[in-house]
Amino acid sequence: MRQRQTAGKGGARRMSRLGVALIAPALIAALLLLGTGTGAAAAPATAPRLLLEGPGWRVQDANEAREREGLYGSLEFVTGKPTPYETVRLGGTNKKPTESGMFPPAVRRRRVELSWRQGSLAATLAMQRQSPHPHGQDWVELPVVGTTAQVDTRAEFFANQGGPGDLEMKAFWEEDGFVVELRAAVPSQAAFEERLRWLTKVDEATWLAAMPAKVVTPSEHAAAVTEMLKGIPTPKTFEVSRIPYEGLTTDRYQVGAKVTATVSCLWFRQWGEAQRTGDTASGAAAEKAMATSKGWAILHEMAKEGAFPETIWTLAREMPSGVWKWDGKTHPLLPKAEALGCARLGIPVLPSKMKIQREREARAKAPAS
Repeated sequence: MRQRQTAGKGGARRMSRLGVALIAPALIAALLLLGTGTGAAAAPATAPRLLLEGPGWRVQDANEAREREGLYGSLEFVTGKPTPYETVRLGGTNKKPTESGMFPPAVRRRRVELSWRQGSLAATLAMQRQSPHPHGQDWVELPVVGTTAQVDTRAEFFANQGGPGDLEMKAFWEEDGFVVELRAAVPSQAAFEERLRWLTKVDEATWLAAMPAKVVTPSEHAAAVTEMLKGIPTPKTFEVSRIPYEGLTTDRYQVGAKVTATVSCLWFRQWGEAQRTGDTASGAAAEKAMATSKGWAILHEMAKEGAFPETIWTLAREMPSGVWKWDGKTHPLLPKAEALGCARLGIPVLPSKMKIQREREARAKAPAS
């Protein structure tokens, strides 16, 4: 059974495959909200419902989203205590790169990552073959859930991986109209084969019951949003329906990002319009509301996993000045606020993007010729 959500679980949230440190906060904000826009391709009726049923293994995190290419999903399985995310720092030269911050093999072996997306298996395999392989390539075919997977047994990305007992492997196959990928750090091919054997098809109810408390299922979404909004002042233009919801199983962090970004974008839109029209009262109200963001409970919960809250706090702090200070330089604030994903949420704050939105809405309402 699922348990009550508790704050403070998990480590630094990985932003990319590289996990490279020192990413600009505004860029982090934009990355967090990728895939929330409309216009995604129609998804197959049923996404893969797979669980790793090895002894002691459990779901640590899950997330589904609609991207331009269609439906995407991912699961993380762990055994033992929760595993945080690595922050790998790159150094050296192109001829002799170095990496630091990578966890020991014994820690990395306690995680298995499963993902699925709509697309072409052939194109996925071609891309994988073209990706960096510092120790060369070796592909084999292995059975998995009633089909055959193409397995890259030397899928190490970093040069200091790949020694004895420190391998990374990836399996690719097709499942219900999706390309599925399973990735794991393993001591040997036999260990990877074991993980593939543990993978089991389950029904929707069993899959949802396996989700941890940090994951918001469709039936929990409305209650989670209501809880997150407590203590957050909202402008008159706010409606709960503005918060993107696609009926998918979503990481709580991502729900929190959409909730707080929606409210913040509306306040920044009001603030920007006030600056242009000279409505000091409306601008001051927006500044006062955003100044409370330091006390938003959901942001403090999220701050234990990633940098999105710090972006909102910085924007709120700089709101009265109207500029964003970064790397010793000052920049206009509204473009930085836009990086919260405001246009993608349907709440652009820049006049140019507001114009584009109006034109799109007008075209959508125009009768077909």
